[in-house]
Amino acid sequence: MPERVLKYGGVKIRNMVPPVKINRFVESLPPDKCDSLFEIATELQHAGLIKVLNDRTHSTIDEDTVDDQL
Repeated sequence: MPERVLKYGGVKIRNMVPPVKINRFVESLPPDKCDSLFEIATELQHAGLIKVLNDRTHSTIDEDTVDDQL
C-alpha cells in the first residue's frame, strides 16, 4: 500500500490495511477518541492499522518545520 504523510505533525505512515477498513474503524470510534487527528492516528497505530515510519512519534509539532515556527 502507498506511503502517506499525515499533514499534522509530519508523521509518515504506511497503511497496513485497505483504506476502507481504516474508514470503518474510525467511524466505529467513540466520540471522545475522535477529537483530533492526533487521537485518531494514535488509535489507528495501536490497532495495527497503520505503521509509523522513520522512527517518528506522534506529535502536534511538525519536526520538519520547527525552524519556520520559531
